[in-house]
Amino acid sequence: MSQEQEKYLEHFSAEIGQYRKMMFEAFEGVLNEGVSLYPVFVFHQKEVTVGIPIVNRAYITGDWSVNISTLEEFYIKGLVKMDQVEEIKQRINGMPPQYCCLVLAEGNGGFVFLNREEE
Repeated sequence: MSQEQEKYLEHFSAEIGQYRKMMFEAFEGVLNEGVSLYPVFVFHQKEVTVGIPIVNRAYITGDWSVNISTLEEFYIKGLVKMDQVEEIKQRINGMPPQYCCLVLAEGNGGFVFLNREEE
């Protein structure tokens, strides 16, 4: 991992706490509405064309806007390959189950998996 990637992941990690409640609610909504069994969060600082916006950083104190998407959309748009799909499915439903987050900042991007906590 490059120093630049480590820098943006460190910045992301420092702020994730304030997004936890929203993540829980959005994740449960996607599951309960039958949209997908595999929600994916997209944390970004510039406009993206994947998912549905659920947090706009212009209206909160954090540095991240967040969209909710699905693993299916990621596959259809070519953002993940089939081998990545299986790995992500296992982590979302694994023990402990995890949130899948695509973190995009300063021209870098990467997947981060966070433990899901009951709210």
